[in-house]
Amino acid sequence: MSATPATVNIDLTAKKESSGSNPINITTTYSNLTLSGNLSLYAFFISANAALTGTLSPSAIPSSSVFGQMTTGVPTSYMAFTQTSPVGGAGASLKLLSQHVLAGAGTSRTDVLNLRIDLTNLPQLPADTYTGTLILQAQAP
Repeated sequence: MSATPATVNIDLTAKKESSGSNPINITTTYSNLTLSGNLSLYAFFISANAALTGTLSPSAIPSSSVFGQMTTGVPTSYMAFTQTSPVGGAGASLKLLSQHVLAGAGTSRTDVLNLRIDLTNLPQLPADTYTGTLILQAQAP
């Protein structure tokens, strides 16, 4: 699996929704699987309480305020990173893809992940640069 670009900037505005500067292109490649089943792709943060943290302050943006959308995957509309999946922090994941695959088969697909942060329900955050790491993991049968 590969994802580009490695960085997405989101200019945050208090009490508003803000979209990422660019989408993330995720290419998933698989081959020679020994079992048939579902290939699943997850995106997650380590912590539901602090998906992004301030660099100057201890303030944090929870994963429930971060939304992802992949029109060719599972969340075809924006959904919050609040799922609990086999990987990642509890309540900090989002399943992006579920595709049935056959044993011995192989292919590659590229999907586009869009990100958004919604601060409409958060108290006023201090001015700061908030950073976080979104982790992608695929699981095959």
